[in-house]
Amino acid sequence: MELINLSAEPVGRLHSWIPHDLEAEKVVFLPDACPGKSPLPTGTAVLTRQANWRKFAVSDCGCGMRLLRSDISASELDLKRWDRVADLLRANRGGLGDLGGGNHFLDALEPYDDGPLHFLIHTGSRNESGHVDAFVDRPSEFDAEFDRVVKWAEDNRAAIHGFIDQVFGNIELVLDLPHNTYEILDDGAALIRKGSVHIAPGEVSILPSHMCGDVVLVRATDRVADILNSISHGTGRKMSRSDCKPLADSFDFAGMRASIMMPTGVQDSSLRTDGPFAYRDLDECMALISDYVEPVTRFGVIGYMGHL
Repeated sequence: MELINLSAEPVGRLHSWIPHDLEAEKVVFLPDACPGKSPLPTGTAVLTRQANWRKFAVSDCGCGMRLLRSDISASELDLKRWDRVADLLRANRGGLGDLGGGNHFLDALEPYDDGPLHFLIHTGSRNESGHVDAFVDRPSEFDAEFDRVVKWAEDNRAAIHGFIDQVFGNIELVLDLPHNTYEILDDGAALIRKGSVHIAPGEVSILPSHMCGDVVLVRATDRVADILNSISHGTGRKMSRSDCKPLADSFDFAGMRASIMMPTGVQDSSLRTDGPFAYRDLDECMALISDYVEPVTRFGVIGYMGHL
């Protein structure tokens, strides 16, 4: 197995995160690599010819990012309209247009180059993803259900896009890219991406950091082909949720709220395991993948919405 380490983690630790029964030809660990509840660590791309590879491709299928561009300035973001979007999301909990919890979010972004207000949606297939698990030993049914769930996740982000349209006017789609997918190659091999985005040379993707940290639009270089045409979907967690709690006790949530707009009703207590202290630094992660992507536009977060 060829292991490419683009993370800051030691190789020995990365080996401990790989499932013992995975037979892979190549595993790419990206800067956001971290273990989780899914079979594969987040922030990986895996090339395998293992017959039962589908059991490694489950969990949060189709989760992705959707970047939107408005025709208004960032100064026009106000709490009244931000609250209206939050109310629409709360009203659709459980159906299409459900933002969900955890590290899923809606950000309002201001480009550093004085461009218009942008929005970034990060969410997935909610409870739909669990329906895939039952079919890991039935390939044709698995593939059909996986495709359905990925489409549901895209439709879910599109519904949230629609709510933003209602409140802020016509909003242009820049990109919508899932980061929990699989691909069957022409030679029959499977390429599983867990928390990593499919990107070809010249294409763009978006990398957020944390709820008040910068976000960057990147373009892939020719060398991205060397890492299975895959790139990070963010900076990734640097500590577990349980380890976050002591840091949350001393974190200045009031100061953070003074710098970014949050909708009414989002409590500090709900942010304790997803605060800025839980995530890696954007510039440090970008340095690890500088051969594979180049920055296009950098954004500051001026509004955060999550844990509704």
